[in-house]
Amino acid sequence: MNTDSGGNEFSGTARNVVQVGVVNGGVHTYAGGPPAPTMPVPKQLPRAATSFTDRESSLAALSAVAATPSGVVAVSGPAGVGKSALAVHWGHLEKGRYPDGQLYANLRGYDRLDPLVPEEVLHGFLIALGMPADRIPASLDSMSGSFRTLLDGKQMLLIADNARDADQIRPLLPSAPGCFTIVTSRNRMGDLTAFDGSTPVSIQPLAATHAVELFRKLAGAADSEAADRLVERVGRLPLTIRIAAQQAKSGTSLRELIKELGADGRRLESLSAPDERSGVRTVFSWSYQQLVPGHARAFRLLALHAGPDFSLSTAAALTGQPELETERALRGLVAVNMLEETGPRRYAYHDLLRDYAREQVVAEETEEEREAALSRELSYFLHMADAADRALVPSRRHVPLDRDATAAAVSFAGPEAALAWCDVELQSLVPAVDQAVELGLDDVAWKLPVALVYFLRLRRHNVHRRSLSDTAVQASRRLQDPWAETWSLICVGGAESDMGLYDDAMGHFTEALAISRETGDRTWQAISLGNIAWTLRLMGREEEALERHGEALPIHLSEEDRRSESITRAEIAGIVLALGRPEEAYEEYERALAGARASKDLPTEADCLDGLGDVCGTVGRTDEAIGWYEQAVGVQRRVGDLLGLARSLDGLAVQLGVAGRTAEARTLLAEALAILESLGDPLAEEVRQRLTALDAGGNPEPGA
Repeated sequence: MNTDSGGNEFSGTARNVVQVGVVNGGVHTYAGGPPAPTMPVPKQLPRAATSFTDRESSLAALSAVAATPSGVVAVSGPAGVGKSALAVHWGHLEKGRYPDGQLYANLRGYDRLDPLVPEEVLHGFLIALGMPADRIPASLDSMSGSFRTLLDGKQMLLIADNARDADQIRPLLPSAPGCFTIVTSRNRMGDLTAFDGSTPVSIQPLAATHAVELFRKLAGAADSEAADRLVERVGRLPLTIRIAAQQAKSGTSLRELIKELGADGRRLESLSAPDERSGVRTVFSWSYQQLVPGHARAFRLLALHAGPDFSLSTAAALTGQPELETERALRGLVAVNMLEETGPRRYAYHDLLRDYAREQVVAEETEEEREAALSRELSYFLHMADAADRALVPSRRHVPLDRDATAAAVSFAGPEAALAWCDVELQSLVPAVDQAVELGLDDVAWKLPVALVYFLRLRRHNVHRRSLSDTAVQASRRLQDPWAETWSLICVGGAESDMGLYDDAMGHFTEALAISRETGDRTWQAISLGNIAWTLRLMGREEEALERHGEALPIHLSEEDRRSESITRAEIAGIVLALGRPEEAYEEYERALAGARASKDLPTEADCLDGLGDVCGTVGRTDEAIGWYEQAVGVQRRVGDLLGLARSLDGLAVQLGVAGRTAEARTLLAEALAILESLGDPLAEEVRQRLTALDAGGNPEPGA
């Protein structure tokens, strides 16, 4: 069952437990046999820097290593020197070498946020390579193995930007000889060179002539002597040169800029290395001080955002301004190189500018103003997460929210849009929960994780799901809210059951059951019992699982919770069928089907239809089995449960073979095989054997 909240069992029988989401364009049949599985071609390179200058020797070094089998380059250098720009520029120049695509990840090695863990990076890469989220392994070693398997025989470029250390990189390294990896870091990554064979490429600030060339290209300055002095004062860093050029182009004389730089020898804390120049803070101040007040306020308030980038809507929440006005401010900041536009209506700071903005927000905004801005952003995230949850699972219980009558209603067009928003914002939502804890906003700190639970399960972000749910438990306890604590404990246990941590899951579900009994909350009692039963079944303790379901079912009936009743009955049916009691299973599936249809729960309806097909096939009622499976296939296509669809197609094909309808059986087996191969599911081999037996003139018997 693996329930997450009030009546929110994620699936029905154990036979069909995966829901992938909406299938765009459908999954089609193939009369001539299964097509060769194809892998998407990811094109994740960020935009290349304009007016890229120099670096010929570094570009040549990258090209030389790229020509070697399984090449790895570690590009190192000080902050702001252009390591990322070099890697991305080379990637755009040479992407023709990599017809299978380009992968990119900012590892946040030197960010205020924790560096990205390899599991999170690999999860994103596997999704980009076409692996369904619900098929991604849980362990780091398995994820890394799957990643290397998918890249075998491919020609692909991987850029791992802003790495902290070699341990963050090793699980990401492909083994295929046609792949090339560029790692960038402020660290020279000696361990990666010594133990993993990477080639070091160190870059320094631009040579004086090239620094002046870049400055003149951007500013059009004619005074060569003054330009020479200015670029030296700003450290010959591409970022600071661009900002200085913007000032010069706006009319400030080079000599005035040089004089101002000479008066300020301070530097940002992140620029403390001996080979980095002073005056960077002053360079940033030139642009900052010339901003109109609204743009300056936006620049500093946006530094409170915890994620790597932010959307226009997030920026509007932080600033407390309408989106139209906020967009003007963002475009103004991009125009003077204070922000980068990373995608449609998405923006980010360069890391040095973010540090500068954080200094300004502390210096110019009161603590109350900073907390108010963060509270607005967290409220926005909570309402969006709730809207996504309602789009993904309309019939589940949702977190209670105080809704401002003056606020515009938030909604998504459908599950696909909700998933897309959650996917993009995940790297901001996770640290946002920590910010809520820091601010003492425990109401947000438990509700935001719970609102995200179903998304996190669909995408198999089980580490995040467990950690965030545990944060929700602690927040609910600080609030002394047993109702919220019970729900949060169930969310923790649900993550642990999916991770195979059955003893831990049982402990949390049992604790939730105890609290619900103390408070007299019968709904939570039934849900806790159902999750205990689910976990017992996963542990192979079917008879005990039946006992717990037997305790939960009367409560669902008394509470008139048809959806939870139908899910529980479907679970019972699956267990008793496995125990050899098909007549009892049939009756329970029929009751479960009626409840699923009454509550408009399509995933459970599909599971029940498929289960009825299983029962009829088991006892030799072939025509009935075919009818049930056909209905299951139809609903599975609507739901988007690809694994469930493949299994229903397989079951239908077996029964069609028994009925002598071999041509139809062959077509369905081919479709099922194509789906299972795309999912990397082990059932693919069984289906392939059935297809082979059918082609040899036999019937596609189960287990053939």
